[in-house]
Amino acid sequence: MLTETLDQKTYENLVTVAYRKSKPFCYSCCKEVKEKNCSSCSSDDNMRLLDGVGVEYGIEWVIEHLVSENCAPIDDEYAKESLTSCYEETVKIGWIEYDMMSAIEILDPISYRIALDEYMDSLRADGEIVEVDGDDYWVSDIERFVELNLEEAA
Repeated sequence: MLTETLDQKTYENLVTVAYRKSKPFCYSCCKEVKEKNCSSCSSDDNMRLLDGVGVEYGIEWVIEHLVSENCAPIDDEYAKESLTSCYEETVKIGWIEYDMMSAIEILDPISYRIALDEYMDSLRADGEIVEVDGDDYWVSDIERFVELNLEEAA
């Protein structure tokens, strides 16, 4: 959950951006709400409408969508390159020479997967990346997205 991983100010700003980019929507009347309450039924139990995406209760889903659409997810290749730079030596198997991580990936795929996962876990623990809907994103990319959108609104 982003509330637990992002610093409070960044998360609050991300919520602000999400509210600006979505609209209140009355599910009962199936229409956009202009004020706090629906003009037809007076309900204040509004969903959030994100044009071209859909409607749902809460703001967390809007935040997840905005992050996934505006920030690039980190793939396994980044972790592999980082670990390869830690183990720069090569391994020779017969007449074939591999970098260390490629050799581990081929010879012991489970150990390789564990190494990648532990590396990504260490980045999460250090607060450098966050997981959003199953994908990892750089906190700095999210902060940049928030800053750009807050500046646009000002």
